[in-house]
Amino acid sequence: MKNILILLIFVTFGFTKSFAQSSTFIKTIQVSVSNRVALLDAENQPLKAGNLYRVKLSTMSTGIRTGAEYLVWFSNTDVSWKVRMVTSNGTNSNHPQLEVDSNIVRLYTNHETAYPIKVYAEVFNSGNGYTQPSMFGSSFQWQRLVNNTYYMDGNVGIGTNAPGEKLSVNGKIRAHEIKVESTASTWPDYVFEEEYDLPSLKSTADFIKANKHLPGVPTANDVEKDGISLGEMNKILLQKIEELTLHMIEMKSEIEELKNTHK
Repeated sequence: MKNILILLIFVTFGFTKSFAQSSTFIKTIQVSVSNRVALLDAENQPLKAGNLYRVKLSTMSTGIRTGAEYLVWFSNTDVSWKVRMVTSNGTNSNHPQLEVDSNIVRLYTNHETAYPIKVYAEVFNSGNGYTQPSMFGSSFQWQRLVNNTYYMDGNVGIGTNAPGEKLSVNGKIRAHEIKVESTASTWPDYVFEEEYDLPSLKSTADFIKANKHLPGVPTANDVEKDGISLGEMNKILLQKIEELTLHMIEMKSEIEELKNTHK
């Protein structure tokens, strides 16, 4: 029984030792805006390619709300170190930050005064220099800066696993207001320019008779197939309203002339 217990301890220890893929190190580093210090590992050696680092930072001896987390890795494709902020309470003053300078990961703040930064790093030995920090899950894509959360990679889908736009929602969206941006050059004020070729009512009538929809307006089949862009559709509708307004003004003038003629 004793021999079996010793064997189990040996096997367990050997299994843990052979397959362990993570470790940690903690240190305190004094930095400022002008004193940007290279982040070294537990043995005070440069960070190693093939390792993925989850680095948590906190400024000591300060009255501000502090704390940040970064992902650090070496990209074999670009032959360079990469850092990505996961979350931070700020990037000004004495908030701790990481950067890559001369292909070295450095710790700094934007304050002239040197502050001690507490560093807690989790090290994942991937064994593969092409492993990306996507293994950390959504923290690789989603980032939070103070009270703002943003996404910098690809498209986001809600209710769909194949988003075709920056945000694709398979369902209803409820909001107090939706603001669509446009440019002055594409907004249809050009209808009121003298050189604008205003379609005649007869040509519009002929088009409607032949096509069963207004010229320049998507058909029912188009909408069913591709949907509509709110911004683009509003511009189209405004253009038609402006054209109709010009026709009404013209008709009003003609009516006034007829009235004056038959007085």
